[in-house]
Parts: sequence; C-alpha cells; structure tokens
Amino acid sequence: MKEIKLSIKQSIRHNSHVLLLGAFCIALLLVRAKLTHSIFYFFLIWNLFLAFTPLAITSYLMEKPYLVEKKWLFLPMLFAWLLLLPNAPYLITDFMHLKRETSVPVWFDVLLLISFSMTGLLFGLKSMKQVFYILAIQFNYFIVWIILYGICILSGFGIYVGRFLRYNSWDVLHRPLELISEIFTSLTSRPDCVTAWGVTLGFGTFLFLLFLMHPDIED
Repeated sequence: MKEIKLSIKQSIRHNSHVLLLGAFCIALLLVRAKLTHSIFYFFLIWNLFLAFTPLAITSYLMEKPYLVEKKWLFLPMLFAWLLLLPNAPYLITDFMHLKRETSVPVWFDVLLLISFSMTGLLFGLKSMKQVFYILAIQFNYFIVWIILYGICILSGFGIYVGRFLRYNSWDVLHRPLELISEIFTSLTSRPDCVTAWGVTLGFGTFLFLLFLMHPDIED
C-alpha cells in the first residue's frame, strides 16, 4: 500500500503541469454549471479522465523501468495503453457539441472546449513521449519513429471508432466480433469508408505532426 501511494505521489509531481490544466478545465465547467444551472458538458469530465489513463500507464512504467524488461507484464500494459490512447485526441471532436443558443457567451463555451481538448492532447503527447523513450532503449530511432507514426494512425482510427461507430476502448474485450465486423464494413463500404479513412489519416497525421513539434524529442 505504501508503494502504491508513493507511486501516485510521484506521478502527480511529474505531471503537475498538465494536471493543473485539468483543474482549470474543471473550474471552467463548474463556473458554466453555476451560470446556466445545467450539467450539459459534464461528460467532458469523464472524457478527460479517459484521456489521462494512457499517461497514467506510461508514467507508471517510467517509475518502474524494470517492468519493461518483463515482457509478460510490459506487452499487456503497452496494449492497454494503445487501446486507451485515442481517448486523448478524441476530446477534439467534442466541439461537435458546441451550442450557440445558451445563457453564456459563445466565447466561454469555445474556451471551455478548447481547454478540454488541448489538455487531452497534452496528456496524449506526454504519454507518447514516454513511450518513445521506452522504445528507443530497444530499437533505433528510425524504427521508433515508424512505430510512433503507426500508433498515431491507429489513434486516428480509434477516434473514428469512438465518435462515429460509438464504441469504447473496452469493447475490444466486451464485443470483439461485433466490433471487428463494423470496422471491416466501415473501411471497405462506401460511403462509410470515405469518412473512416478521412478521419483516420487526418487526425492521425495531425497527432503525429504535433508529436514531431514536441520540444523534448530530439532526432
């Protein structure tokens, strides 16, 4: 129990800046709820929590580097991270919920959605940076960059699966056959395939370009 508490404290300290952004997001949401007497955007709290989960996994791996050497532990954790990573950039798509007819100025809701989406992106980018460093120990940089680009494309597809097919990360285990069937149909049948490939390549490439601009990543 003491070891778990220490790990949580270390994770909070190392991620303090992005967690501060998260607190700012929650504060904005509470102000909006007070002004409008509505909890309409409270689903953003859950989305932000899901966006943080991949960072929680990689932060734990950074704190316990010996786990990387234990493939039977590391590979399942990496797989779980990959399933959860799309939740971070997914917050960008919550702009679809922007309403103009509200009792608060539209700029406030824009600020609210920007704050949540940027915080989610930063959670994801920081987590990807940590995976980059972990993989760079085992592979050369060129291979790691290829892997990271593939991860970004998969995250782009994860956004499509979540936003348009309305599946969650855990449906990979809960409804695998149904999920595989819908994925195959969406990637091969018109007009769905146009949206599926567009969202996948568009958001995936956007995420990778943001990752390239991360100041802590060097060639």
